[in-house]
Amino acid sequence: MQHDPHVTGKPDDTLFNKDEGNEVVYLINKLMTLWDYRFSNTGNKMEKLIHDKMPAEITKQEDVQHWLKENLKF
Repeated sequence: MQHDPHVTGKPDDTLFNKDEGNEVVYLINKLMTLWDYRFSNTGNKMEKLIHDKMPAEITKQEDVQHWLKENLKF
């Protein structure tokens, strides 16, 4: 069963699956807008962090948002 990445508003307690490309792209785009990031390489960094370093127990959009904020370095 696929999760539905098409939710509205800020990241919330909606389930997040880092192996679902659509969900990853959706959340990164939301966070880029929310945090007013304009450089595409920032999105690429987020994607790499999610895939390579994010702990498996992080399964909600809002938790991904908090984790990225703590771990995203420029």
